[in-house]
Amino acid sequence: MKSTVKYLLFLGIGVALLWFSFRNQNLPLLWEGLKSANYYWVAISVLISIFAHWLRAKRWKMLFVPLGYQAKTSNTFHAVMIGYLANLAFPRMGEVSRCAVLNETEKMPLTTLIGTVLVERIIDVLFLFGLLMLSIIILYKEINVFIFDNFLSPILNKINSAVNLIIPSIILIIILVVLIFLIRKKINTWAITLKIEAFLIEIKKGFLSVLKLENSGQFILLSIGIWACYLLSTYLCFFAIPATSQLNLSVGLFVMVAGGIGMSAPVQGGIGAFEAAVSIALLVFGIPENYGLSYAAISHGSQILSVIIVGSISLFFVFLAKRKQI
Repeated sequence: MKSTVKYLLFLGIGVALLWFSFRNQNLPLLWEGLKSANYYWVAISVLISIFAHWLRAKRWKMLFVPLGYQAKTSNTFHAVMIGYLANLAFPRMGEVSRCAVLNETEKMPLTTLIGTVLVERIIDVLFLFGLLMLSIIILYKEINVFIFDNFLSPILNKINSAVNLIIPSIILIIILVVLIFLIRKKINTWAITLKIEAFLIEIKKGFLSVLKLENSGQFILLSIGIWACYLLSTYLCFFAIPATSQLNLSVGLFVMVAGGIGMSAPVQGGIGAFEAAVSIALLVFGIPENYGLSYAAISHGSQILSVIIVGSISLFFVFLAKRKQI
């Protein structure tokens, strides 16, 4: 029941974001745009994104070696794709699912695998943040004007009314910190605290793996390759519709980062959040919201379809491998 409630809650958030994005749009015009899109570019974009998933599998595999484990690239790739497939069912389930798959196929400890996935996530966040900063530097003028007109100016107008809440908030934070300090010894003796501590020790092994890599240069190149594929996939999809076909690679960088932030939202497969983030990003460069949503729907829809197809194939191969073991 708890899982069902969570699923429905996150699904509801995704649907709400979709409604928010499409609520005032000319849907017949949007549908015409989707029908008339050049899906040749969409197909190439999808193939490049699948290659990025393969690079991710190769990079993840490298984290196992310092821990004394080996894994087949095929099994690692299947685990990654099944993880993406699981994310469509329940947000953040993918990280645990791909660890569970590799635990079954390669008999590697689950907690250690989770540690390596957390390392991957931290590296990806650092890359995303770095690329965001790079895109802001390159496109400073356009982004600065848009942010000030649409976000900072309204916020600054409301700050005066919120000043009265700042002091009570600071007092509340101080009280909470003091309470935690006073009861910290008692917290340290709780059984659940001891279990969490033991779990974190196992996960720590996964974190340490990145410090013991034999070929850190290859790991960095794979990381760059993953994000280069994401960028190229985003950019090539611009050519699918006339409204975005004139945008350059630097705009593609900003849109890719916006989409990445949208995908990190706690909703199934980033549905709704991706469309909202990408359409807003395209508004910065004068692309009307209707066309921005067309691009987002084509880009995201094609990626979801590829995950369903490739993820299902991976699930089938893992099932066959498991049957052979029996």
